Amino acid sequence: MEVINDSLSIRNGRLFIEDCDAAELAQNFGTPLFVVSETHLRNNLRRYKAAFESCWPEGNVCIMPAFKANPITAVRKILSDEGCGCDIFGASELEGALRGGVPAKDISVNGSIKDRATIRRAIEVGARIVLDSPNELEICQQEAKALNKPARVMFRLKPFMENLTLKSDFAPDFEIRELTQLIKYGVPTSELLPMGPRAMELSHIEPIGIHVHMGRHSKQLEVWQAWVYHCVMLTKELSDLMGGWSPKHIDFGGGFPSFPDTDTDVMIKRYEGPELEEYAQVITDTLRDTMNLVGLSCKGVVIEVEPGRGLHCDTGIHLTTVKNTKFEQMNRPRRWAELDTSEVFLGIPGLNEEPPFDYIFANKCDLENEIETDLVGQTCNAELLFNQVKAPTLESGDVIALLNTGAYTEPMAANFNALPRPGTLLVCGSEADMIKRHETINEVYSRDELPIRVLDRLDNKREVGHSQIA
Repeated sequence: MEVINDSLSIRNGRLFIEDCDAAELAQNFGTPLFVVSETHLRNNLRRYKAAFESCWPEGNVCIMPAFKANPITAVRKILSDEGCGCDIFGASELEGALRGGVPAKDISVNGSIKDRATIRRAIEVGARIVLDSPNELEICQQEAKALNKPARVMFRLKPFMENLTLKSDFAPDFEIRELTQLIKYGVPTSELLPMGPRAMELSHIEPIGIHVHMGRHSKQLEVWQAWVYHCVMLTKELSDLMGGWSPKHIDFGGGFPSFPDTDTDVMIKRYEGPELEEYAQVITDTLRDTMNLVGLSCKGVVIEVEPGRGLHCDTGIHLTTVKNTKFEQMNRPRRWAELDTSEVFLGIPGLNEEPPFDYIFANKCDLENEIETDLVGQTCNAELLFNQVKAPTLESGDVIALLNTGAYTEPMAANFNALPRPGTLLVCGSEADMIKRHETINEVYSRDELPIRVLDRLDNKREVGHSQIA
């Protein structure tokens, strides 16, 4: 047996996810298909928790996975079973977190442009609200007063890392310090500082902490060190204006690279970087040192982190079946293997010079990959998913596994060409269960409405046509 990662192995020439034969899963449940390993997900989560807990004896550690990275109820139930909180964006994700068993007190309602109904719902259930503007603070007070319940709030900061000149892995033309300022999320500092004293005046507002989120801009430890340092320095300014208030919760957001670091939305990747445990050490050491420097207490402070890609990416694969093969022997000799998946299911461009995912020929792992082949998707787009990659001789029915699709891939799937979106399968050991069924054609059209005037015109044309035939 050849072990690939915590959930994948090759046994007798076939790919297994946990103890399930991937090609058999494809045959039994249909493709295209997303597959998630429950054991791998739990292991990743426990690694995050252990890494930060070992470095922060001053208080508790709460892992707050980003709901958006894999918003499937069963996946969220697993994380809730592991004792996680949840970072959410908007009304729909709030309901998803509640359905996924997250205690309301451990839900952070994040994001810009929260409407009044979302804020009211969050206060009703007892979730925390991450403030993104002064306007949201005022709405929180009004709704909390109307409900006669406190609104627990966190300030979302935009620390400026003035001396950091490193470029972003996500957008290499920009410096990280500039991107973190120009992106809309977070309260601009000029609006943040007056918000602190205002929050202390309001009868139904309970400020519990601060929140920052950088995103996947760099694996360099100096970036994270600067991020934490400037976060604390800005928090100290806020504290002084609030009469010495000190945060009891500090959330450093996400942006940790996935363990394989193969994410399709990152431009600069796969370079050597620190281990997760090193991130935890730098973040906690910098927090402790800077808090002590400015006279803020660390005792009892809860550290929160929000892995998305870092938690989910390598827990999932995407299975697709070869439906047809073609071969050009004249003009420009070339081979194509036509797959039943698509760029619109995978969130990738339709013309790829480099393979967008690691891949394994699930039922032919023991054969030599020696024939140059294009692996192409099924829509009327270009769909050149894999350009001239080495493959064994492929036939209709062969199954290909695209690796590291556990984060963001499934929720970004679209209905181009009116295609129904793929379902998702959860495996644990030798057990396999659908946790999100394949979409049907009827469901693709289920939101369509036909105005009466359109129907009337069609009926009139039919009547005229019938009379002319008669």
